[in-house]
Order: sequence, then C-alpha cells, then structure tokens
Amino acid sequence: MAAAIETVSIGDSTAEGIIVPELAGEGHASLIVIRCRRGFLMCGYLSLEKAEQLGDVAVRVAGGSFDEVLANKVTGLTPQAAALGITPDMTGMQAAEILNR
Repeated sequence: MAAAIETVSIGDSTAEGIIVPELAGEGHASLIVIRCRRGFLMCGYLSLEKAEQLGDVAVRVAGGSFDEVLANKVTGLTPQAAALGITPDMTGMQAAEILNR
C-alpha cells in the first residue's frame, strides 16, 4: 500500500498527516508523521537524535493511526520541543496544539 497524506484536525486548526502503512511488511507498524506549523509528531521509526542534531522541533508518540498518536502520551522530544513548553506527560494532541500555534 502506498503512502497517504491526510489533513488531521488539531483543535481549531489542521496539520498534515503522512502515513506509510506497514513499512517492514504485513503485521508491522506504520510510519506516521503529523507535520504542524512549528514542528512535528513522529512515530518510533524516526530518530529523535537526528532531529535534535538538525535543530528540529520533534515529538515522538507511539500509535498505529493519527487518532492513536494524538491520544497517546509523548514518549520523547527534542530540547527544541521542550523549549516550546512540551512535556512528556502531555498527549500527542496537547503537543500538536503547541506545535500548531
């Protein structure tokens, strides 16, 4: 199955959601990114370390769909995301709302 780009609702605004289903084959996790105005939410397939090296505002949240990523708790973030006020106790939606301001 090919990658899909969808509009994802973030409170009163929207972001761009990108999903590549079952990257490693059937039964494996999908690669998910939600690109907001000031940074992005990403799944565990992507590297927080690399995002940090590049100076990106990135937040890692586990989930198999956009809804799950927005509902689940943050599992990691770059210092740039922390500087915006994002914390590990937030949900993906709370982080996305900050990233989309």
